[in-house]
Amino acid sequence: MKLMLKGGGGLLLVFLIAAGYWYYRPGSEFSPREVIEMSSLEDRRRSYRMMETVYPSSPIAAPRLRTAFARDLVDLDLRYEWLGQPRTFDDYIDQRKVQGILVLKDGVVRYERFFGEAEPDDRFTSWSVAKSVVATLIGIALGEGRIGSLDDRVSQYASEYEETDYGDTSIRHLLMMSSGIDFNENYEEPGADIRKLFFNTFLLNRDVDRVVRQFTRNRPAGEDFDYISSNTQVLSAVLRGAYDRPLIETMNEKLSIPLGLTGGSWLTDRQGAAKKELGYCCLQLTLEDYAKLGQLYVQDGVVGETRIIPEGWRSFVSTPPRASHKPKGEGRLGYGHHFWLIGGQPGSFTMQGYDGQYVHIDPAERVVIVIASADRTMDFTKPREFPPLFKRIKEELRSTEASLASGN
Repeated sequence: MKLMLKGGGGLLLVFLIAAGYWYYRPGSEFSPREVIEMSSLEDRRRSYRMMETVYPSSPIAAPRLRTAFARDLVDLDLRYEWLGQPRTFDDYIDQRKVQGILVLKDGVVRYERFFGEAEPDDRFTSWSVAKSVVATLIGIALGEGRIGSLDDRVSQYASEYEETDYGDTSIRHLLMMSSGIDFNENYEEPGADIRKLFFNTFLLNRDVDRVVRQFTRNRPAGEDFDYISSNTQVLSAVLRGAYDRPLIETMNEKLSIPLGLTGGSWLTDRQGAAKKELGYCCLQLTLEDYAKLGQLYVQDGVVGETRIIPEGWRSFVSTPPRASHKPKGEGRLGYGHHFWLIGGQPGSFTMQGYDGQYVHIDPAERVVIVIASADRTMDFTKPREFPPLFKRIKEELRSTEASLASGN
């Protein structure tokens, strides 16, 4: 019996040592301890400014020529109504834990504020704003002939998805968020697929495509709207195959250098040469660099005399492909092709990320609105608060413009 107890104690000791080694991961730049501690924080404002120090990442190139917008700041009276109650932007800041806002009009910064410890040079996490960046790169690849057709199957470009349901899905259906793949995107539900995806990639260091390829279809593709992050990760694999190189290299050549971004990072599944960027989330950029991505769409994909995004792509991404994707009323959200739409604000579209990250684009108004938040109060059963806020910002900018034109 004593030998059995000694043996059991030895096994327990080995287990505890192994668990401690896994948790702290000595000798590695990143550890599960940091990831778990960050994810358990209620106030994540600081965390969302330093994601690249906790998670592995790839650097976004800072080109020799970095651009900056001119500034001509004005005061905006941002009072609006939400759920029948009067609100102010200060209310929104307090409740949504806003870290910063930057508003462009005609390519000029007209409104800019930072809150708490946040500063203009800070890089804020994008969460799913990155999905719209991946869609932008898909448009560029299509325009360059790297992708022959949006109706091509994934397996034509991404060999890692051959003989899977994702491999037999069209690029178009992924952009529509209509893959028919069975995947639970509920971030707050224990055991949800999106939580397992984070656990497998960030804590177990597993290849993200190996994790995603296991998911299967439970209904026909192209028939409904079902927003899931795995769709965008597969689009990332399509881009890697189309250009035969890592996603970050395509990001740098096609967007960072032409737009004059100031640098940043894109989180990856692992460290080392085999790592892959997580296309479904997690860019780290300044608000001004996010605004450059939005301004590219205001300018219909043209920078100077160079067309970066193919003609017609702006209209494509901002058009709901089916009735299931249309907004269901004023202030309600709909979906185009990896961009969100707002009911009652026709022609506008939004890059949107978890916990209140937004790059709102309104080509007709020539406006881009960027907000970075750490909002843990999101209630998806209610109409979202940002649509009436964005509408009010644009109304105030119009009023300011009219007042200046009249000399008042």
